[in-house]
Amino acid sequence: MPTNTTTPSRILAAAGDIFGTYGFKAATIRRIAREANANVAAINYHFGGKDGLYAAVLEDLFSAGFSKFPADMGLERNATPEQRLLAFIRSLLHRLLSREGWGGMTGPGRLIVKEFLEPTPSFEAVIEKYIKPQRLILAAILAELPGTEPAGEILNQCALSVIGQCLYYAVRTPVIRKLTEQESTDGDNLDQVAAFIWQFSLGGIERIRTNKNAAVTAYVSGSSPNI
Repeated sequence: MPTNTTTPSRILAAAGDIFGTYGFKAATIRRIAREANANVAAINYHFGGKDGLYAAVLEDLFSAGFSKFPADMGLERNATPEQRLLAFIRSLLHRLLSREGWGGMTGPGRLIVKEFLEPTPSFEAVIEKYIKPQRLILAAILAELPGTEPAGEILNQCALSVIGQCLYYAVRTPVIRKLTEQESTDGDNLDQVAAFIWQFSLGGIERIRTNKNAAVTAYVSGSSPNI
């Protein structure tokens, strides 16, 4: 660990790697202090102990990730809802998987994946500060698509579907990779993946919009909607 950085910065970097590699329970303050060229007293002084350090690592990772890849990806204010949706998807994928994002961090990248799969109490603050506002941004984009209802459960389901497709590429297991025979997703093909998710989502939203009433009627009557 370089010594030409501040002690809190070195501690955060070491802790992110160790927490991600070994998990919260197995990671020890002493190991983190050793890797950070610091002492246990410094960790307690700056972060108030292991729980506080873990929460600080999550805050640091998400703050940096959202600063590097904002939801609008620098689009002009007059961008269309379709353009903003593509930017949102690109920002999420690059944040999760690019070398400049969490995908380029071995330990911290695994830490974030673990939190998405099995969230700890410390992740609640991240959800409130970062993830929920992003869902609202996405819902607002979807509501502005031509012919889309401005609110309702269907809109929420569409938003979760878009996010779920992106998260799949971050948390997919080796078994799923074998089943799909899918190549790895990295910084070289993220925009291609983003474009596919964008087109697939727009097509699905359009299908839901045009066939919503027919599908609901068919479901209630027990028949199959036209496909």
